[in-house]
Amino acid sequence: MGFRVTIDGAGPVKLTEQCVTGVEFFSEIPKDSNARATDNGTALKIRGKMLFSLGAEAEDATLNMAKWSVVPSESADAYRNVKVDVVAANQVVRQFTLPNAFVMEYEESLDDETGVGEFYLHVKQKKDLTKLTSIEGGFSE
Repeated sequence: MGFRVTIDGAGPVKLTEQCVTGVEFFSEIPKDSNARATDNGTALKIRGKMLFSLGAEAEDATLNMAKWSVVPSESADAYRNVKVDVVAANQVVRQFTLPNAFVMEYEESLDDETGVGEFYLHVKQKKDLTKLTSIEGGFSE
């Protein structure tokens, strides 16, 4: 199983199956609810490897994620369209889309001994637009 991540906006991000190591989708419902709540939210947590390109042969997509993580909230670019494709046997089996996502957390972990970097991106859909979150599956070839 693999994952492809696309983030639209200024400094777009395209992460391939070689880069993304894990994805978690969350449907967040208040813990104190005794009935179906109206205060729901959705979020994605994305983890992966930082694939640096020596000599700048390929663009470093994680650089644009780091830049997005510090965009101020009053900027229109603070909210972006985030799409995650879950791929099995070379076919998309699930697709999550958060059309108005913002960064909750972004971390980069770099190790000079192994020379490998890892990233962690936690995005949430803007709460008043949760209904626009899309979860698709059952795609045919």
